Amino acid sequence: MPKTSRLVYLLSVLVILVGVASPAAAQASAGWTGAWSTSPQREAGPTFAAQTLRMLVHPTIGGSSLRVRLSNTFGEADVTFGAVGVARAAASGAAGLVAGTQRRVTFHGRAAVTIRTGESVFSDPVPLSVAYGQDLAVDVYVTAGGDAAAITGHDAAQGTQFVAAGNQAGAGSAAFTGYVNSWFWLDGVDVRPGPAVRGSIVALGDSITDGAYTTWNGNDRWTDVLGARLGGRYGVLNQGIGGNQVLTDRTDCCGAGTSISGLKREKADVREQTGARYLILADGINDIGYNATAPDLIAGLRTITARAHHAGIRVIGATITPYGCDSGCFTPAQEATRQTVNAWVRSTPELDGVADFDAAIRDPQLPSQVLPAYQADHLHPNIAGQRAMANAIDLGLFR
Repeated sequence: MPKTSRLVYLLSVLVILVGVASPAAAQASAGWTGAWSTSPQREAGPTFAAQTLRMLVHPTIGGSSLRVRLSNTFGEADVTFGAVGVARAAASGAAGLVAGTQRRVTFHGRAAVTIRTGESVFSDPVPLSVAYGQDLAVDVYVTAGGDAAAITGHDAAQGTQFVAAGNQAGAGSAAFTGYVNSWFWLDGVDVRPGPAVRGSIVALGDSITDGAYTTWNGNDRWTDVLGARLGGRYGVLNQGIGGNQVLTDRTDCCGAGTSISGLKREKADVREQTGARYLILADGINDIGYNATAPDLIAGLRTITARAHHAGIRVIGATITPYGCDSGCFTPAQEATRQTVNAWVRSTPELDGVADFDAAIRDPQLPSQVLPAYQADHLHPNIAGQRAMANAIDLGLFR
């Protein structure tokens, strides 16, 4: 290669690497760390007009102040919020607030904010401290764009969210007489943490990570259990989506929500998460269910790993859990694909560690199946299975 061409090539690679690394690095340098997040999806309903949503979230680290992130990633119209508020929630699954903790949330000093289609915004810092594990209630008063044909949300929040007529941001629980089961527009809460907090861990996955069949309003997904084990040293950010695949977008499942492929969403859902230092890559079981080949799936996992490494994020590979049964589950060929992918996860030097979820919940007598004591169904672990997965992660991987 001529010297000039080689120089151009090296400079272009440098630009790509700097561009890839900048979001997480820039956000971390600002003193913020992700405490809670979820992955946005395209939702075809319900719609909201002149209503206030009260959404409850469960932070995995505490801090002296906070900020919220609102996203209009998939909306078919710009959306306007006339008021946004945050407070400590009185209890998980309830609309009540802890008296005296209500705070108005502003954006560049203004109470109202309009978010264009495809964009997201961070709020100004909010002077409200939050302790590790203390639920927060985030209110958004929707004044325009909430009745578009598609809006941004996250299907299957595994908990009750509340709706009131009119502007009820910061109001008491009596006004919140409606209920939904998804988060809408809210996809992140960051905190200014104490010196013991070292950053955040992102979990990229499917319905198993998203928490299917976990306790309603219980916050007992494997990511929640991991957060408890870490004792508030790292934020644990759950970027699971039901039906997710590494290689292919899904529009045929998961309620009304889409499930964008891991390859397409990893930039926003991993590299741009605030303070991200680690990725637990727990995706791929649905690819096998749709007959992806082992070489293709491994190539997709390698691509996500390489992109995360370029951003300075260490990657923990999770083995794919069993999906065997007497009928209707993985075929012998699909099980062979799972075993091939898992062998790569366990042996490749490209990963920085392994979370062996397969070994944690498989039946020793029938290793192609989940142990019955850990089954919600043949695919999804129950609460005990989620706990076993979290407990299988070596905390020494997180320095």
